[in-house]
Amino acid sequence: MPRHHEPAAPGPPVVELLVLPYASAAGRSLLHVLIEELRRGTWSRFQAAVAFAKASGNFPDLVDALHAFAEAGGRVELTFGADTFSGETKGSDLEAVEELVESLDGLPSAAVHLYHEKGRTFHPKVYLFSNEVEQTALLIVGSSNWSEGGLVTNVEANVLIRLDLTDAAHRKVFDDAQRCFTEYWKELP
Repeated sequence: MPRHHEPAAPGPPVVELLVLPYASAAGRSLLHVLIEELRRGTWSRFQAAVAFAKASGNFPDLVDALHAFAEAGGRVELTFGADTFSGETKGSDLEAVEELVESLDGLPSAAVHLYHEKGRTFHPKVYLFSNEVEQTALLIVGSSNWSEGGLVTNVEANVLIRLDLTDAAHRKVFDDAQRCFTEYWKELP
């Protein structure tokens, strides 16, 4: 007599649409996702390229999760737009960036970059978790800045894409995102 096997518990969806604040009302915001992924213990690197960092986005649980991730040897690379620092009207809050730098100070696996290019606004909102040994990544692309509004309360839309880096198409997406971080989204000389 054949044995009945229970289906495996479903894992996270390969592609997920996270629309705030509606998902937040159900207890799932981008803030929750970032903290959960940083604490999951499966990633070796977290990168973010975000137009605007605001002090309101430095939630204590998020900053603590970033610090713990880097302290455990995870690589953290954050790039924020620095247009405000150049006298223009939009960009990151210096206080927000300073708080993150202080939190990650002394951790050799962490770096915070500021991006400014004259005549062009730095406007991406890309978050990337990866573990190349495990050949997996989580790419989050959407409209959420590093702020309370962007992470929790504003009307924002983000797509979460779980990548299997053994798949050629997934690997290309990952490599393209990685190239942006390594070639473009660091401070300019």
